[in-house]
Amino acid sequence: MSLLSGPGGKECHLTRQLPSSQSSQTNRVNTENDDEEPSKCFQISPDVEMKEIPITGEEYLLKVIKERQQCAVVTVCDKDVSQFAKNQSRFYKEPAGTKTAPDKLKPTIEWQKIQVSDFSEVRSDLTKILVMLMKTGKMEAKAKPIKIGDDTLEGWKLFFESNDPTLSCALGLKPDKLVRGLEMLVEILEEVEPGQTVDHKTGQWIYAFLARAWQPLLSDTISIMRNLARTCAEIRSKINPDDEDAVMKAAPLNLFICIVARYFQQFDLAD
Repeated sequence: MSLLSGPGGKECHLTRQLPSSQSSQTNRVNTENDDEEPSKCFQISPDVEMKEIPITGEEYLLKVIKERQQCAVVTVCDKDVSQFAKNQSRFYKEPAGTKTAPDKLKPTIEWQKIQVSDFSEVRSDLTKILVMLMKTGKMEAKAKPIKIGDDTLEGWKLFFESNDPTLSCALGLKPDKLVRGLEMLVEILEEVEPGQTVDHKTGQWIYAFLARAWQPLLSDTISIMRNLARTCAEIRSKINPDDEDAVMKAAPLNLFICIVARYFQQFDLAD
């Protein structure tokens, strides 16, 4: 885990320790009700009645809530687009989803919820630090811009091997470097030998880049993240589940698939 002295002289954590096994995480008790709705900004009295033409502010809010509940989360245009195919010059076919994990290596829903909660906390902490540094005018002093002399796979490999994913590096990540770095990390993963897994330092860099991804995500960033999840699933599929350290090898891969699929809402890639 990498540290940096943050505002007020306190040590600020950048990344959580990558899980060495799924079982080590499942012994934590989640005391929160996962189905509980977030606290509401405006409380509406149960005595307020629904009216076609609202008169008070509460009646208006109640009407808006009821109308929202009748709207679909995602709306798709129901139109036959095949008639336009003859005018289409290029076609894109979405690659298949992630490969299903063997039962011995498949993470539990409880484990995935814990990882998403931890990841969300890291992102929240980063945001608070960024706001504090900008308010105090210390951003330039604390942030360390990533500089790549050779913008090739070999150049990025050298950078990842020679530097630690410190908080100062994460704070200095610019959007173009973040997208390019994620792309290079996926290519590094593609070189993992069958039966092996991502090395610890590369895993820390992946976690750091994901933690600094800006939302809403750009289409290029989403595409790279989806490739990351698919590549992790491909590596995991080549791990022998009967090996003694199979669960440890699969844990960081499960983590990255979980973050992409469940935190960044690419649910079709989820385990």
